[in-house]
Amino acid sequence: MYEDLRDDLLNNGQIPIAEYEWATRPRGDYGIVQIDFEAPSDDGDNLKQARVLQGSVDLYTHGNRPALWDAIEAILEDHCESAWYLNSQSVDSATRMLHREYVFETEAG
Repeated sequence: MYEDLRDDLLNNGQIPIAEYEWATRPRGDYGIVQIDFEAPSDDGDNLKQARVLQGSVDLYTHGNRPALWDAIEAILEDHCESAWYLNSQSVDSATRMLHREYVFETEAG
């Protein structure tokens, strides 16, 4: 469920991660987790069978951090199984930080 995924991401032990936004951007590496929308689901007998949320994890790092990426991917795998992927990787022009965006789907809470 999303709450368990969020809690594990917020307590990842490597970088600070906030939900939705930071009041002020932290120094150093950081991340953001958020729900983007409720994904369409199959309905049965005109009733929604499950609430599936699609969200993203954005990581901003000063250079390559393979151990961090492995840790975040392990958390996603634990909570979302195969319903996640690395959507993009780029350098943020304003901060010169490496930005990795993961997209995931998980059940609502």
